[in-house]
Amino acid sequence: MARKFLLLALAAFGLLVMAPAAQAQRVDFERETHFRCYIVSQQTPAPARTVTLSDQFIAEATLSVDEPLQFCAPTSKNGLEIEEPEEHLTMYGAPQPLEPDLNVFTEDQFGPRTLMAIGARVLLVPTQKLVGELGFPERLNHHRCYEVTGPRVGTRVTLEDQFGSDRVRVERPKLFCNPVEKTFAGETFRIEERRVHLTCYEIFAPQRTEATTFGVFNQFEEDVFTVTSFELLCVPAEKQGFAPVE
Repeated sequence: MARKFLLLALAAFGLLVMAPAAQAQRVDFERETHFRCYIVSQQTPAPARTVTLSDQFIAEATLSVDEPLQFCAPTSKNGLEIEEPEEHLTMYGAPQPLEPDLNVFTEDQFGPRTLMAIGARVLLVPTQKLVGELGFPERLNHHRCYEVTGPRVGTRVTLEDQFGSDRVRVERPKLFCNPVEKTFAGETFRIEERRVHLTCYEIFAPQRTEATTFGVFNQFEEDVFTVTSFELLCVPAEKQGFAPVE
């Protein structure tokens, strides 16, 4: 039954087969926003929220969203300009099984790769950082992110954002994120850019010890976050197709 449901979902999105890249505009891997994600070490506890999510892997599901885990800030990679400095994301726990596992065929600035998705883990929510003149990121997707396994990158890049500059080592993919339609408190938030996905890689470098505290606002809450250490680099990605793992 689960397999039949998945295949129906695939058909609904027209992704049962690999789509030729020439049929759609390619994702601009350099101009789309990159995010460095920092662990939220302190925030105000809040009850779980109930949302309904619909994306390309799970057609529709109602589930509980837990407390914030990470705060993802726009970052410059190897000197590239940050074109949308207001774009921030907050990562909330939102686990759900995925049956069967999926092979996902993707490409990003680190090259083409095949990832295996084994379950939904988190929801990325557009967030306004309440600092200076930064507005709310109106054109930023919500993303539903799936735990993945795949080949390591093993390269070093320089990241610079509002929290500092670091030379980091990019290693294995940890999450693959689909744009998702979210319904919360009777309001539906549509997908803004269907072709733009994110692949989030583990990154390693000496960590800073000084904490940073700031205000945030999104569709779930207005709160104050404290962050210190970073964990992930989420880069723009293009999904070329996916299929059940045999």
